[in-house]
Amino acid sequence: MKRIKDLLHVHPGNAFVGFDFPFGYPAGSGMSGGRSAAQNLTDTLFSDERDSNNRFQVASMLNTEISNRPGPFWGCPAAAETPSLTRTKPPFDHTGFNEWRIVERHLLDQKYRIMNVWQLLGQGSVGSQTLTGLAALAGLAEEAKFWPFETNWDGDLEGTILTEIWPSLNSPDVYDHPIKDARQVMACRDWFLGHLNVGTAKDLFAVPDWLSEEESEKCQSEEGWILGVK
Repeated sequence: MKRIKDLLHVHPGNAFVGFDFPFGYPAGSGMSGGRSAAQNLTDTLFSDERDSNNRFQVASMLNTEISNRPGPFWGCPAAAETPSLTRTKPPFDHTGFNEWRIVERHLLDQKYRIMNVWQLLGQGSVGSQTLTGLAALAGLAEEAKFWPFETNWDGDLEGTILTEIWPSLNSPDVYDHPIKDARQVMACRDWFLGHLNVGTAKDLFAVPDWLSEEESEKCQSEEGWILGVK
């Protein structure tokens, strides 16, 4: 985070800063998204410079607030298991919200393999990154906007725009680097620079034309969206 802040101060002007974790939770879950979720998590979640954190305790507490049964957060070491937070996935029988965000359901329909925000542990899981990542963004957000929550989709892209990305949308195969994550980041970077070069970058931030007005509002107020998913 210090490196990102330093770069933004050294290079003033408009900036697009992408993070590979969800910026929100399914509408109706009470978890919210964007700045609201980030600020709420900073009240309970801590992470030190050695990356020690209390994410499992926070997830257990959130589960008790959301429901009177185990879940929706799940996946933890045996020592962190509680009546509300289990090592294995409990039945998703929660009412009032879906297991998946709208953007994730759309990607699943297109046969992408994507994980949702509730799984905290295991290969490919993203739940822990979401909890700790959103909390970390709270400080950075003092001088930035969360897309699409605070930008009206592509309506206001001036300044520093914090954006949810999913590098798996772009093929990393042409890049020579021993670390897969690095190849994915390079592919995502060049994909965005390509749109900048031809003047279509703003279109990436626009609301997908197939979203209903109600769905668009849910994404702007709670769920967020993944840049480039149309």
